[in-house]
Amino acid sequence: MTLSYLNLLLGLLLLLVPGYLVYAYDRQLLTKAAVAVVRMAVQMAAVGGCLWLLYRYDSVWLNLAWLAVLVVAAAFMLVSRSRMPSRVLMLPACAAMFVSVLAVTAFLLYGVLRPAAPMSARWFVPVSGVLMAHVLTTAIHGVRTYFDCLRQDSQPYYTLLGNGATRLQALAPYVTRALRSLMVPAVGNLSLMGLFVMPMLLSGLLMGGLPPVEAVVAFVALMLAAVTASVLSLVLTLWLSDRRAFNRQGRLIEEIQ
Repeated sequence: MTLSYLNLLLGLLLLLVPGYLVYAYDRQLLTKAAVAVVRMAVQMAAVGGCLWLLYRYDSVWLNLAWLAVLVVAAAFMLVSRSRMPSRVLMLPACAAMFVSVLAVTAFLLYGVLRPAAPMSARWFVPVSGVLMAHVLTTAIHGVRTYFDCLRQDSQPYYTLLGNGATRLQALAPYVTRALRSLMVPAVGNLSLMGLFVMPMLLSGLLMGGLPPVEAVVAFVALMLAAVTASVLSLVLTLWLSDRRAFNRQGRLIEEIQ
């Protein structure tokens, strides 16, 4: 299948129908819609350029660099939305997401899917990209729940410490809350995957050349791997940020309080 610029222009003609209706009934909305379309086009052009480089040179190191860029961008979003100081969470989040996504991607490609070239851009980029997106959306909930609970209800933590518990034991209830905030929506989303997400991902797998049965198996494995990567990333983030979030006496640093 070959798509030319003419095909792209023909595709853009689809916007004429909603554009005419919006122009007829709400011209202010038309301006906002036009700005959104231009912004989307610029973003897609940038993404398309990156993907062209990745697929053109098909280098393992280039693929890993692309994943690192995604991780850094995701870590910035995680820090801003979790309302945490960057010096406490930035490096732990980067390390945790990179390790978890890379490890689960490698397990999928080498142990489950087993394509002819596991680390090629054709396989590594879409698989790691799907995992990275799921990890980010769930990590925000987990990390924010963990530190919000410590800020708002720290008395049980200090009580357990005062009664001889280790810091790991005293933090266990807060880790449980963070995992619950991550797992409850993740498990709920799994039941909806077949209705909403599956047609999109499955169509991509089918257009990529996989037979229908293998495409379904790959989809199920990818969804389960996304949950695994999310849990692993959350646990690693909390563990790596422990020394930055607490002082030597086990008390929360002032920036978090």
